[in-house]
Amino acid sequence: MKRFFLSISCFFIYLGVFAENPGEKTYLILFDKSELKELKSSPQYIEMSLMNIFKTKAYSGNSDAAILVKVPYENLDECQIGYLFVRINNKTVLPLQDVALKIIDLDQTKNTYQYLLASLEDKNNKTKKNAKMLKTAPSP
Repeated sequence: MKRFFLSISCFFIYLGVFAENPGEKTYLILFDKSELKELKSSPQYIEMSLMNIFKTKAYSGNSDAAILVKVPYENLDECQIGYLFVRINNKTVLPLQDVALKIIDLDQTKNTYQYLLASLEDKNNKTKKNAKMLKTAPSP
């Protein structure tokens, strides 16, 4: 009986040690610079509201302002990210979806891109095979 409980406990310890960590998702949050200027804010200021919860990196330059957010939970989607309240300036707190121009799931976009690329490669391979067969076919 002791061996049975020992083997069961070793089995559960083994499962706990080799269990996979939940996936991490990456989101790109784009902002309109003129809207941020109107609200008297910046992506760096908005990033401060998110950096306590997630890993973040703010970008601003000649193009639109953006924040890259890495979420450790795989079950969180764009809508739920948009519902988060962020501090816009000293006096204003708004949901992220009211400030953000677009929230993009980069992992989903990456998977879609890879699927489209694979289907294009398959299509190209089929046309090459068909062209090769036409060249090798003897003409009467």
